[in-house]
Amino acid sequence: MFRGEPADVPIEQFYGFPDDRLQEFDVNVATAAFSHRFTPDFSVKNSFRYGDYERFYRTHLFSNVTDLGLGSTVNRSQALRLSTQENYYNQTDFVLTKPVFGFTNTLMFGVEVGWEDFTFQSKDSSGVTPISIFAPTLTPTVGAGRAEDLSGTLATDRITETETVAGYVLDQFEITPEWKLLGGARYDVFEATQDDRVGTGDFSRKDKEWSPRGGIIWQPADWQSYYFSYGTSFNPSAETFSLSLANADLPPEENRTFEMGAKIDFLDGRLSANAALFRLEKTNARTTDPNDPTRNVLKGEQRTDGFELELAGEILPNWNISLAYAYLDAEVVESNSTATGTVSGLVKPFKDKVPTNVPDHSGVVWTNYRLSDNWEVGGGVFFATERFTDNVNEVTLPGYARLDAVLAYYQKHFDVQLNVFNLADTEYFESGQTRSALPGVPLSAQATFRVKF
Repeated sequence: MFRGEPADVPIEQFYGFPDDRLQEFDVNVATAAFSHRFTPDFSVKNSFRYGDYERFYRTHLFSNVTDLGLGSTVNRSQALRLSTQENYYNQTDFVLTKPVFGFTNTLMFGVEVGWEDFTFQSKDSSGVTPISIFAPTLTPTVGAGRAEDLSGTLATDRITETETVAGYVLDQFEITPEWKLLGGARYDVFEATQDDRVGTGDFSRKDKEWSPRGGIIWQPADWQSYYFSYGTSFNPSAETFSLSLANADLPPEENRTFEMGAKIDFLDGRLSANAALFRLEKTNARTTDPNDPTRNVLKGEQRTDGFELELAGEILPNWNISLAYAYLDAEVVESNSTATGTVSGLVKPFKDKVPTNVPDHSGVVWTNYRLSDNWEVGGGVFFATERFTDNVNEVTLPGYARLDAVLAYYQKHFDVQLNVFNLADTEYFESGQTRSALPGVPLSAQATFRVKF
């Protein structure tokens, strides 16, 4: 990022070390599901998932820019990192459909338990020099200063273990065929322990939270329905596997969602239009303690108002479309935190700013056509408008539109699908940070083969 926007250089410009692009990922996931119907009215489903993830890589990060026009440079840093994560999750759902006082009633209840073990190690390289932004000279490695292994002094070395036990119940009660009530709650016990092996201290935290929800549905005809819903959720301090003096003593952040919407079917149900108007609130966001900058307090507030529109279905025989649009008006309503703007050099508050990487407008226009019983072709455009990538709204990513396509071949026991991303090879930025803009996917393709039995 240069002067608040992506630097005017070729999008493929590389600022790291050409002989050092270490990125090794290993992912193994297994899922098993079991379902059983005790009676026509009572059933159970149990799902178990195991995940094992390992990432071994070197980072190339940017920091301060020295603005000298075409002679400007950016400071860099490099670190060798290893993160491993092992997850075990089991969820059991029961569904009972049985009249209550003569009214149709559907009751769902269940239990979820989970364990996650996360380790993170990071070792900094030394001797990483600044590099020219507009005329970089790429040099191989950083010599003896490069972090080759994770022995010796580490910048970060921690193990975080979490346990989740939750129970939930949700009930849909039909007052009349046109009116339905929905209500329920989830109770979570979330416990995290962190062993920090670089001497900054060990931390633990246990949170117990209720998350209620409710709603009402009005369906005056089988081709139209309207609803209002309210729900809550929470974000514990250890949700990103990192506890510290700043957040270990903090209760979870609380979120509330208000939504109202409608669904209308056309063409005998082949085409559906959906609309939703919503407000998302974080009522006690983490923010810097004005009396102790090393700690956080739950004094912030964030709010997002918006609406979504969607049209999906078959407009002609074998021709389907999907049109979706979202408008988001996001704002940091209250915050004690501040940051120095990279453009102005002034200390500015987060308050009244737009959260990072939130576009005002975004959406997708997609269509697919069934050429025959076996062949299908499709394509569409994904778009988003400009976004701020820093907390004081001085750094901006431009908007973009990306064209994708798909070709699929279907058989009874297998499918073959070819996805082509960014068909026009448009140069755009997917997301960003204060100092870096992250390019979106270039022209590329992915082939998928599915077996059905």
